[in-house]
Amino acid sequence: MNLVRADTKEVFKEHTGPDNNVYAEVEPGVDYFVRISSTRGELIVKTKVDGIQVHKMNGKPSIKCKYVGNWERTNGESKMTALRFNSAARSTKQESGETDNSSMLTGKVEVKFYERGAQTGVKDYSDYAPKQFKSDVKVAGKKCVLSGTGSHVISNTSKSKRNMKYEKGKRLCTITLHYCTAMGLILNKILDAPPSSQPAPLVPAPLIENDTKASAEPEKKVKSEKKRSASAAMLPPPDENENKKVAAAIDLTGDDDENERWL
Repeated sequence: MNLVRADTKEVFKEHTGPDNNVYAEVEPGVDYFVRISSTRGELIVKTKVDGIQVHKMNGKPSIKCKYVGNWERTNGESKMTALRFNSAARSTKQESGETDNSSMLTGKVEVKFYERGAQTGVKDYSDYAPKQFKSDVKVAGKKCVLSGTGSHVISNTSKSKRNMKYEKGKRLCTITLHYCTAMGLILNKILDAPPSSQPAPLVPAPLIENDTKASAEPEKKVKSEKKRSASAAMLPPPDENENKKVAAAIDLTGDDDENERWL
């Protein structure tokens, strides 16, 4: 059993609390269905949301994937309307008689599975009105969500007018799933609070000064190189005859050189 978004059938994220109960992390204003499946047949299945029975299945051979919401029937035609997570109004201390109560921060979906007993009769289908959820419920808690009727609809166009009735046999199991917003789960100590963001470390002033000097040095070097290049460009080209004169010069100092050859 899971809670799924009515439009995409995506399963809401689930968390196991310190009390070993499972909690679905939901959002206010979102339509949802209860998804039920079972490999065992011959069952009677009852679904309650916040203590209100919204649907009952009788004698199915097996339940591959059933989306359950607020069920109704008119003239033999069934319709399943999605449920919706609604933010509950917060009661005052005078209204509740107590301070914030963490047990009131979550809603609850409960699905009970029974063995199907003997057939007790057949009767004509009668109209069945959808359940009305209380919209004015006030609770002593923050970020609480409770269920109401949504807008997504799954229609069943079956025109059968006869309804088989069965005895309710032994109860096989009960699956309970709580639901709440992320903030409510944090307040309930089911989720850890997110870590606070750390400010970016400040750069020391000397480091900034050194970086400035380092960046300035290459600029000076570039400027001096440009200056030398400009000076060289202004000089006249070297005289080739002068180079030859220098190459043919004779030592007139009269100093002997051990490595010098005499002709």
